[in-house]
Amino acid sequence: MTLPLPSTFNHNLSHDRLEFIARLLLDELYATEDDLTRPTDNGYTRGCTTFMRQRNRIIAEALTGQQPWLTIVNSGNDLVFALGGVPCRFSNDDPANPSKVAVLTANRYQTEFLEFAPATDAGRFCFVIDRGYNGADEPRVEFLGFTANDTLACRWVSGTIRVLRVEGKQALPQAVEVAKPVVAPKRRDDGDVAEESVQ
Repeated sequence: MTLPLPSTFNHNLSHDRLEFIARLLLDELYATEDDLTRPTDNGYTRGCTTFMRQRNRIIAEALTGQQPWLTIVNSGNDLVFALGGVPCRFSNDDPANPSKVAVLTANRYQTEFLEFAPATDAGRFCFVIDRGYNGADEPRVEFLGFTANDTLACRWVSGTIRVLRVEGKQALPQAVEVAKPVVAPKRRDDGDVAEESVQ
């Protein structure tokens, strides 16, 4: 079943805004995976670090003021941020079978917005970072919208956003001939004053 896009329910949930947040979330996921590769790292250390970096990145982006539509509603660990006034959350979870509170229940900062949404409309929204649990897929972000009775009402899926790293031998740029530098003793100009030693 194809679900409508979130912008169907609220124009503030446009593709470009969702893509912007998805890029932030995936950037931090990839950076954490690249950074935490020591034998002492495991799923728990990577998961905690990823979540906190994603949270901090959203807050930092909102504080710059460069995206006036992005604001912080609650800066606690249960972060709620708004896209044009629409409160949203995020979670690293399986969007097909979510198990985390951020996806399953409305935060107290989301309930007021949810109460004013028509019963069949999406009123609670969450970005869900799908890490590609089956191992075959690249991570991506799904933005899910739920009705007041927790029925999935809309869905948006990002592309896989990744900086590509080309493996194998890289072609080197062509060498450029540079003349040999001329090295000579330094001469003092007439205007230079010799330093006097202090005794």
